[in-house]
Amino acid sequence: MTCRMVGACLALTIGCSGKDAAESADSGSTGAEPTAKITSPTAGEQIRDGALYVARGLVSDDDDEVTSLIVHWFLGNEETPRECPQGVHPDGEGLTQCDVSFSFDKPMIRLRVQDNDGHEYEDAVVIELVEASAPTVSISEPVSGTEFRETDLITFAGSVTDGEDRPEAMSIWWDSTIDGLLELGSTVDADGNVQGAGSLSVGTHTIRLWAQDTSGRETNAETVVRVFPPQAAPVVGITEPESGTTIEAGDLLLFVASISDERDTPDVMTVSWSSSLDGPLGDVTATSDGRAQLATSTLAIGDHAITVTVTDTDGLNASDTVLVEVTGETTPGSEDTGSED
Repeated sequence: MTCRMVGACLALTIGCSGKDAAESADSGSTGAEPTAKITSPTAGEQIRDGALYVARGLVSDDDDEVTSLIVHWFLGNEETPRECPQGVHPDGEGLTQCDVSFSFDKPMIRLRVQDNDGHEYEDAVVIELVEASAPTVSISEPVSGTEFRETDLITFAGSVTDGEDRPEAMSIWWDSTIDGLLELGSTVDADGNVQGAGSLSVGTHTIRLWAQDTSGRETNAETVVRVFPPQAAPVVGITEPESGTTIEAGDLLLFVASISDERDTPDVMTVSWSSSLDGPLGDVTATSDGRAQLATSTLAIGDHAITVTVTDTDGLNASDTVLVEVTGETTPGSEDTGSED
């Protein structure tokens, strides 16, 4: 009895195994596991901390079409960021890649492959992390100390480089201590040249060019420029004496004018005084607060139109006039008695 039962069980077992084998043969499956190999990076490869890196791998399977395999990438024990989609298929050659950034707490990358039967295989590589450097930034335009008008279109130019990232991969922006973030339409080429153009508001600006690499490290360079209002003539007004003032001949009379300009300081402008009766009275230098004065006691007897003329460094000028009467007795013989025919 026991022998017969054992024989029956053995026959049943053999029958089941034959059926499974036949089904396996019909499906073409051998039950083999897939394979995976990380081709880049290699073990011990030096990679800078936080640098953008393209990891590559190769997967295969004896049973399934390679494009039906499913791959996952991991940094350490965590799935890679969304920039590297999970659960994707390799290409027709079994190639797969993932953009990653290594860090000192995650120096290992793993590639896992799964076939249609649920079999999995995983490969892992540990790399060597080295300290990353921040970008290098320089500004070539505008040159520090340059002066502009509010209406000028200013060229902004510089260059950026980084030990880990391509220039196009970095974030680039300009800002001003007065205007904030500058919208300059800046472009960055493969050589790291940065170019843009725009205008600035009136004032003294510290302009900065910033670069941030993919690891979040930032650097900036700066330049200082001064921006003036649109070109205009100086402003001038005589504050002393009042128009219509009368004095005696030989009295000392003080003439005072207040001057200003949209760009020039008062002391660099030319200030000239003149009289309609006596001609030029002299040039003076204004004080830093815009006071330009002339004192004289030699005005001739008569009615004077006293004019002050101010000329700025752009060649633009402005003037103001007051009337002054000088009285007194004329010296005998000084009057024109005319001529007889």
